Amino acid sequence: MQDIAGSPNIPFHSAFHSAIEALEWRRFLGLAIREARSEPAQLWLASLHDPALWPASVVGAQALQAETHEMLGLLQKESLWGVLRDLKDPLPSIEALDKGRILGLEDLVLLRSWLYAIDSWSQIPKDEVAGRFFKKVLSDLPEPREPLRVFHQILTPLGEISEKASPKYGGLLRELRSLKIQIEGKLDELSKIYSQKGFLQDRVTDFRDGRYVLPVKMSQQSEVAGFVTDTSVSRHTAYIEPKEVEALNQRLRQVQNELNVELYLILEATSKKLSPFASEIESSALILIHWDCAQARARLGRHYSGKTIQVAEGHTIQLNDTANPLLWWSLEESKIIRNDIQIAGDARTLLITGPNTGGKTVLLKTLGLAALCARTGFPFPSSDRAIIPFFESVQMDVGDAQSIEKHLSSFSGHVLQFKRILDHLTENTLILLDELNAATDPQEGAALARAFLEFAMKKNPILVATTHDPHLKALAMTDPRLLIASMEFNEATHEPTYRLVLGVPGRSRALDIAERLGLPPDLLKLARGYLSVEHLKFENLVAKLEEETQSAAKNRKETQTLREEAEKLKTEWTTRTETSVSEMLDKTRNKLRRVLEQAQDDFRLNLRRLEEMKGTSPRELEKSRRALQESADTAERQITSALSEEAPEVVEQLQKQGRESETLAALPVQPKSEFRVGDWVRIPKFKTLGQILEISADKSGTKLKVALGNPSQAKGSALKMQLTDREVQALGEGELRALWAQMPAHARPLATGRVNAEPVEFGVAPELDLRGVRFEDAMVELERYIDRAFRAGKAQVLIIHGIGTGALREGTLQFLRKIPYIRQFGDGGAGGGGPGATLVEFERD
Repeated sequence: MQDIAGSPNIPFHSAFHSAIEALEWRRFLGLAIREARSEPAQLWLASLHDPALWPASVVGAQALQAETHEMLGLLQKESLWGVLRDLKDPLPSIEALDKGRILGLEDLVLLRSWLYAIDSWSQIPKDEVAGRFFKKVLSDLPEPREPLRVFHQILTPLGEISEKASPKYGGLLRELRSLKIQIEGKLDELSKIYSQKGFLQDRVTDFRDGRYVLPVKMSQQSEVAGFVTDTSVSRHTAYIEPKEVEALNQRLRQVQNELNVELYLILEATSKKLSPFASEIESSALILIHWDCAQARARLGRHYSGKTIQVAEGHTIQLNDTANPLLWWSLEESKIIRNDIQIAGDARTLLITGPNTGGKTVLLKTLGLAALCARTGFPFPSSDRAIIPFFESVQMDVGDAQSIEKHLSSFSGHVLQFKRILDHLTENTLILLDELNAATDPQEGAALARAFLEFAMKKNPILVATTHDPHLKALAMTDPRLLIASMEFNEATHEPTYRLVLGVPGRSRALDIAERLGLPPDLLKLARGYLSVEHLKFENLVAKLEEETQSAAKNRKETQTLREEAEKLKTEWTTRTETSVSEMLDKTRNKLRRVLEQAQDDFRLNLRRLEEMKGTSPRELEKSRRALQESADTAERQITSALSEEAPEVVEQLQKQGRESETLAALPVQPKSEFRVGDWVRIPKFKTLGQILEISADKSGTKLKVALGNPSQAKGSALKMQLTDREVQALGEGELRALWAQMPAHARPLATGRVNAEPVEFGVAPELDLRGVRFEDAMVELERYIDRAFRAGKAQVLIIHGIGTGALREGTLQFLRKIPYIRQFGDGGAGGGGPGATLVEFERD
């Protein structure tokens, strides 16, 4: 588990915390907390509001991102995450155990739940898990069999102390139940009698101060012999312990006291047995908590199509097709505008210009939140893997900093914020400034803003600022250390598009926006008359740049559209062509199928006639064999003819292969090593099986003498034919297994042949893990598994259902009782999961 504690070398000052608040980091973490399954993981995610708990190095941040990336592929594996749902924090209980304290029943039940989760993780097959880090964690996770064995001895599946916890405890429990039955029986008899006499307020018995009592009317209490234990608030009811149950009640209290003493001794002994495992349980629980946090990060990122971040050591920012992830909870996804943000090379300062309400502040917060996500392992919206530097802190000045309580004006507030930023400025700082020159004289403000930029850039931080100042816009056009960008404005609708355009300054559009918001035209005309000639020239220049940029973007978009249409036409043409070819192949297959079925019918008829002639003269047998061979030859001619009509190119290829075979046949050959006497083979042209009796070879190739017919026939009674090795095919393992199953015992080949002495088991695991699966789904999966295991020839299998509430275990047992081909089943035993698993043995001949 990664150590993500902060380092004292990184200053987590109040300005950093102020930036975190402005970026709505607490709200973002609240969304992540919802995705965590366990309570301690939720608490850990909530603690990330404090940057002192973030990774203190690039390596630590990169490790968290790598873990999140692995979790993206494991979110659907409910066997991992279902067992963690609603688990409370185990660390206080583990700490008490480690210090030698006696744990209560609730503590034991909680620790057992965590051990079940740990055991579930340790049993997951490693080949089912992707990810180098997570796979290693599972490999190193110890199986908690010993501490679980301690729990099995004292706890029931429902989390109560078992009667088997100690002989004395079991005896006292049985006596307690017996006393309660006796008392309730007596009280039932008395309540019937006293109710008929009208003495009782209610026929329901009550339990007061450790005694079973009857609710008697206050006016009739003298009619019931016994001890008054209590009275109602209204003074209308007296609760009387009848003398008939006084001795039983007394014994009941004695047994209860003895039971409490015995319970204390059981808890004490259990705590001592578990104490040596405290450290192991704690380390395993922390692993599960750590990865629960990782899956929560990944699950949250999936909501906004997040990609894991490459945390870089340099000063490159690359966010493609990105947006602030919080927008996914306030807008429909289709309405979210995405942007590309890139800062690279020597230019580390980005000035964003453009109209008011154009999205500049949202873009600043997007960058700031990306920096926080990079440090803490969260994904971020991007079309591919984002690149964000490791920032030691984020400094931010957004909004109006005035304060009535501190007697600060807006300008004074901004100046003090500038001072705090400069006090904590380092090369690895991200500075986000909204409205760099505001709330003072324009010329003096511009001078101060430019001086601040010059001073800050000496420390080489990454600085992103929004501005309307034309002096700063002009500076960005000539200074290579500065990048310029603007928020796009739709000239047709006079509305912002919220899209970032890199390399082009934007106009403030104050008068255009004022016009859209409804200010009188005469007022706006008067305002435009006050604009200087220099301002108008600059705005016209910027307007021309905007127009050229938008035109280029439009051309790129049209080119992309044409490319997509071409790809679409290509795909449609390919699909139509494939469909046409598929229809032709289907027609050919159907015709060939009819020809082949007719040929097979003729062949089977001749074969049956030949078998009926067993014992007749050799001449008649030879005549029938010739007829059988003619049927095969006729079938071959019919198939070739059909192919020539429907697929002449296939015939041409077959003829070419035939010519090559004839050339090869002239060479001396040896018998094929893959065929042996006794092997069963398939004869395709007769569509039957056969067993090899003899193997020989000459210049024409390998010759096989094969006995055709049913596998259950004796070798001497089957039809024998001379075939080449090219006319037969070896059987696959599945066919061999099926062949073995249909053979009588006397006809089965020896184990030295191709068929094994026992059916081969394929594709069925020796155990089924149902933990974490919904009950209905588990029963369906169990039925399917038992059927497959029996058909695969398994002698026994293990069903892992855990203990939990006992529902899965009981459902499993009820299902197994109904299966006729199960010999017996019972607990998995010491090495097989104990009562948390059931070992099943099948009936086998």
